[in-house]
Amino acid sequence: MENEHTSQPAQRFDIITKDTIEHYPEDMLQFLMGDMNVEFLEHVESEFQTVETRFMDSLIKVRLDDKLVLVHSEFQTSDSTPVDMVRRNVGYLGRCYEKYGLPILSHVIYLRPDAGKNDPGGVDCQFHDYRFIIQYKVIRLIEVDGQSVLETRQPGLMPFCPLMQPPEDTDILEWINKCVETTMSLALDTPDRDNLLLSVAIMAGLVHQPLAITDLIPEDIMQESSVYQSIIETGIEKGMEKGMEKGMEKGMEKGMEKGMEKGEIKTKREIILKLLGQRIGDIPETVTKKVLRIRSRVRLDSLLDQAATANHIDDIKWD
Repeated sequence: MENEHTSQPAQRFDIITKDTIEHYPEDMLQFLMGDMNVEFLEHVESEFQTVETRFMDSLIKVRLDDKLVLVHSEFQTSDSTPVDMVRRNVGYLGRCYEKYGLPILSHVIYLRPDAGKNDPGGVDCQFHDYRFIIQYKVIRLIEVDGQSVLETRQPGLMPFCPLMQPPEDTDILEWINKCVETTMSLALDTPDRDNLLLSVAIMAGLVHQPLAITDLIPEDIMQESSVYQSIIETGIEKGMEKGMEKGMEKGMEKGMEKGMEKGEIKTKREIILKLLGQRIGDIPETVTKKVLRIRSRVRLDSLLDQAATANHIDDIKWD
């Protein structure tokens, strides 16, 4: 069961995971693939457009034992509903193979401790002499030894350490503080370190009663962070400036403090669709068209709040 303090909207975590893997791909490749002889080549376009556009979280081209291979990572905050993760990922991988025609090493990484327990890691269907097989690796961060990962001091893994298994006899708050202290000690340029610090603090909200960011991260660091600005500009920030102590169940900035004079309605429509995609998976085309036709700010504000907590498309009230 989802705890009250872990009900923050997934979009902010999506920003953090993508930003981290964009800046530190080698760290994530080593975490996912261990001692394999992998050479990072480039991030690959992960947009696939059919009737609707779909984005994979991360798609990286590598050289593995002198062969070109794609490494795919899908970050899941919670279990996928109503379309389960197997069906979603099979769809992603099919479109990916259609576009690039390369072998795909796929990973689904679950952030919340209670997520991913029932993910079988693929599908294997056999009827007579026909067989359909797609497999991917399931990684539940809570099952990973956090101390051993923290000791690598790899910047690209720091935001994920608070979600991993802490050392024995270490409570979660002590563990989070240790993750923050280790991140602060990394030999990085100040902007990069500040972004990581903010990312560590936000991700920690998935396993601990949402912390006031200012208790862990000074306000000046927070304000200068490009990650923080991305969250603000995406329009999903509500509780950051006042802290996370009251939770972020709705997680949506109704006011849109900056730059919304002309683009407010368009931006809110996009955010609603992104949130619904995160919460319920594939969005019917009829729903997309309905959202794009709305011009009332009042109706859009209502839909923003609903989309941030919806578990099924039927939870949305359109009137």
